[in-house]
Amino acid sequence: MHANFQIPNVEPLRSNILSNIALKFRQFKSRLTTNYVFGKVKGESPCLKYKYIDEETWCLFKESRENEAWVVSEVTYLFLFI
Repeated sequence: MHANFQIPNVEPLRSNILSNIALKFRQFKSRLTTNYVFGKVKGESPCLKYKYIDEETWCLFKESRENEAWVVSEVTYLFLFI
């Protein structure tokens, strides 16, 4: 899915909008990981619920989250910062 948005070129406002977009995207990826990769609907595909995620993209995302290097980095982060 591609969308174009007109973000005002006022630096504090622009910075805030882009920060919020980045935050929401990270939260969405975290929710996908928590629910569909390791959680209560593990093994199911979110492609039916989120029409803009195609099966190929989902498989790549899921593989990246199941990758041992990602899991180790996530556990290390939790150990160090939480």
